[in-house]
Amino acid sequence: LEALDVPGLLRDLGNSGHVEPRMAADAFIGHIHMRSRAPEALMEFYVGVLGFRPHIQSRTFGMFDCGTGRRPHMVAFNIWARDELREPPPHAAGLDHFTVELASEEELAALALRLEAANVAAKKAGSAIETADPEGNRLRLVVQGV
Repeated sequence: LEALDVPGLLRDLGNSGHVEPRMAADAFIGHIHMRSRAPEALMEFYVGVLGFRPHIQSRTFGMFDCGTGRRPHMVAFNIWARDELREPPPHAAGLDHFTVELASEEELAALALRLEAANVAAKKAGSAIETADPEGNRLRLVVQGV
């Protein structure tokens, strides 16, 4: 991996004064893909514990995903680099966590009970719940708009 050349990046921008505007405040990530060692275990967690709906489960293609009734492809796991997966070094760039928004406090409370019943470590962080999936990907569970 090479470090980002910030001075070179700024030099390339030049003195044009043109900088793209920030993303809209209501922008969101439509879906994420994560590399996985054991996608079946992740599907059990995301579907069985968190309550997502299964969508694609292709061992041949090496990809599994799940989502909601409205958006079926939200969280995907692939095994395309399974043999090459390494833990990143400390302070490496990467996904710190992702946020799952729930529709109500009742849904969040029910999810907290499912996490506890499944013996999944979770902690309250303000109005959110923080947890991790079986491969260590961290999630922040919140009520939409809170």
